[in-house]
Amino acid sequence: MTAKTSTFAGQLKHFAQTVDIVDDGIFNQVRSLVCKYVTNELNSEYFELLRSETGGSNGDRQIWLRTFWSSEDKIHLWPIRDDGGSYSNPVTEAFDKVHPMWVVSASGKQQLDSAETYQDMWSASAGMPRYRPISCPQVRTLIVLPLFFRNQVGVFCIESCEYIEITDVAKLELRRLADALGILYGLWDVSKASAEHKERAIGDLQDMLERARFPKLAKPHVFVAFSQRADENVTIVINEVLSQFADKLEFTDWKQMDESGNITTQIGKEILESRFGICYLSEPVMPPDVSAHKYDDNRNVIFEAGMLHARTGASADSDEDGPSGWIPIREEDSPRPPFDFANERILYVPRSRNGELNESRLRDLLNRRIHRLLRDS
Repeated sequence: MTAKTSTFAGQLKHFAQTVDIVDDGIFNQVRSLVCKYVTNELNSEYFELLRSETGGSNGDRQIWLRTFWSSEDKIHLWPIRDDGGSYSNPVTEAFDKVHPMWVVSASGKQQLDSAETYQDMWSASAGMPRYRPISCPQVRTLIVLPLFFRNQVGVFCIESCEYIEITDVAKLELRRLADALGILYGLWDVSKASAEHKERAIGDLQDMLERARFPKLAKPHVFVAFSQRADENVTIVINEVLSQFADKLEFTDWKQMDESGNITTQIGKEILESRFGICYLSEPVMPPDVSAHKYDDNRNVIFEAGMLHARTGASADSDEDGPSGWIPIREEDSPRPPFDFANERILYVPRSRNGELNESRLRDLLNRRIHRLLRDS
């Protein structure tokens, strides 16, 4: 054991220089050991570590010392200077002037509370402000040392009811103690900041996860919408074609939704979680009117198509291929398409002159559109 590590403060400094992370548990253990040490070696009544804080606007910035921990769990908040511009007490002066203090009465061995003037046996400070002991009125010695970690971070102070003469050994030991506590406090502060950043990052990630609607990674999800009165032959073809892509995608149509709760909410949730969509907009006009169109657009499906349109950011590259995110399917014998979809490449249901569905042509058209969606995804 070298001379530098043959004392408690030397060992503590060595520990501080070798440890990587200092959390609350480690610092609380150090606190207990330090308090016990200064109590036994200096017959101290009180030990306190204060850290610096800065606040106020640029033109009125002020620095305080706030208790970080103490031997009696007391809390203090001292401005470096009072309203009159004088130091609040010797502790704040020691911090501001960045020098250690060993404060006793200037005349005899009086208590600091009743002494008229003080003597700084360490740095020979003159004109020190009054000091009101924290632990008890009988305090006769006050020791204050600044703490550093890269920059000045605070001070520690010790009160003793005994009148203690300063020695070179005591000065060396207390400097080592200050070095150790400065390093440990700095490591604790870095560890705390890192933990807070991680916690905020996890919180941000959680918020993102709750807000975002990520598509399925293994199989893209397709939302399928059509009216209850839609041509069943067409809906069967849609489902059969989608089933041929079962190894590449999964799909849901609204008729399969049997969860309890609001069906509109469930549909909205499904759409937001889907990468693709297919909307068969048309339904037969009821009752049939020979003077009008045979088909009309179902308003609910139009609404769902609008959600898909916004969700997927539909766009088309050519006349043959449909929107990159969803496929609108519609009957030819219908009114003008809704304004929002007028410019989209709508897949019109192929029928003969007598209205019979051309299933093979519909399968071929839909097959090509789905292949295009998967290729561009």
